[in-house]
Amino acid sequence: MAMSRQERINSQKKQYRIDSVKQLFKDDIVIPAKSISLLKDSTGGTISNVVNDTTSGQKDDVASLTSKVNEILLSLKTVGIIQ
Repeated sequence: MAMSRQERINSQKKQYRIDSVKQLFKDDIVIPAKSISLLKDSTGGTISNVVNDTTSGQKDDVASLTSKVNEILLSLKTVGIIQ
């Protein structure tokens, strides 16, 4: 398949390197950074990397999921996507 004229022009343009997600969104005024609070875990469950379907482990499952959500939120805050 032959490239169109515009595709040939675009293929010759300099590609800029993006060093971080924060840099990618730095000057974007369309996407405002959202302020999101971390979740508070008062279940008393034990945090792990396993979520199972047993009734006895529900507190542990909720504690694990809460911990993972907080890790994601902290990562998004670190790169400046959320506040």
